[in-house]
This record gives sequence, C-alpha cells and structure tokens, in this order.
Amino acid sequence: MIGRFNIDSPPIDDSLSQMVESHRAKTGQDYGAILLFGLWGTVDCSAEVRLYAAYRHLESNPEDGPAWLETARVHQEQGETEQAFAILDELERLGTPGLYPNLFSEDPEAHRAAILADSGRLDAALEILDRLRAEHGETPAYHYLVGTILQEQENWTGAVAAYEEAAAALDDFRREAEEEDVIEEMSVDFPAAREFIDARIGEAKREVRFSGDRPMDLSGFRVE
Repeated sequence: MIGRFNIDSPPIDDSLSQMVESHRAKTGQDYGAILLFGLWGTVDCSAEVRLYAAYRHLESNPEDGPAWLETARVHQEQGETEQAFAILDELERLGTPGLYPNLFSEDPEAHRAAILADSGRLDAALEILDRLRAEHGETPAYHYLVGTILQEQENWTGAVAAYEEAAAALDDFRREAEEEDVIEEMSVDFPAAREFIDARIGEAKREVRFSGDRPMDLSGFRVE
C-alpha cells in the first residue's frame, strides 16, 4: 500500500532507476516534475520514466491527489486501463484527497470518462457524462468531456464549440472562487488548466481547417 491507497508500487527496473537517479543527481529535478514533464534537457518523456518518478513521488506524498490522477493518465497511455481505473477507484473511495471535483482537470469521474473515450468506449463515457451533469451541472468537466467524445467521433467543429464552453466555464469557476476569497486555499493552477483547454481548442480547430468543416453551434447539445 501507498499511504491510505490500496495501490502497490510496481517493480523497479534497475537500469531505469539508475538512469533516472543519475539524471536527478545532475539536475536536481524532483520526481513530481519528472512525472509531469519527463527528464529536463532531454527528449525522454516516456511513460516508463514518468511512472517510475510517479511512484517515487507518491511514496513520499501519498495524499497528492493531482499526482495520482496524472499517474492514472500515464498508465492509460501505456494501455494499462485496469491500473488507471484502480487509482480512480481509490481516489473516490478516499474522498478525492487534495482535489476540487468541480474543476475539470481534477475530477476522478471526468478522468474515468476520458479514459473510456480514449479507449473507444463512448457509450460508457456518455453514461458518466450524464451522471456528472446531473450531480454537478454543466461544469468545466461536463463541457470538456463533451469535447473529448466529439473529438473521438471526429466531429471537430462540435469539439471546438464544446472546448470553448469548457474554457468559459473554467473562467466562471475562477471568478466565483476569487469573489468568495477561496482561491488561495484551493492551490489550483488555473492558468495551466486554461492553457490545457486552449491547446485542445487549437488542435480541434486545426482539424476543422484540414477537413473543411464549417463552424456549428453546439449550444443545444445534450447527452440524453
């Protein structure tokens, strides 16, 4: 177990460990940064390197909810869906420690739906989307997931509209936090979250130009 999580660290590959630890000794880069960005000054941002760093970080910081979510995402990149879902199950069981579930990037269920969509299991992702909307309303998570699913369906103009709705909802969420004077307590990197959504908007817009699709209005889009 790692802290309160019924998750075990995977076996350590000695050659990988030596390479990462040698890099850390030379650069001072911490495990959390390697999880997010790979190895500074190199082109190595492989899932294997990031997972090694993830579990070393989590062993010392077991309540770091965002790091657990990123670890689940990297497992999914590796095709390890079972491990990704095991982490999400534990986050939900423990009450999402350190997370703010109304923020799109830190909702375990949003990550679960995104993983399902990435795996082509769109019906299951849509079921989660319905539940998120019923429980929380049309949060950034809701609109972001709509965009993810539409993108998987190659509905690029729809994805652009949905991601733009997610960006607007995220801005509203930030304004409300500032008005209630709770933004400092949240320790959420809103600019990074917005940058992430903007990157998805740009990606979808490039596909629109490539495919020749015309813009469309998704204001009435609903998942029934």
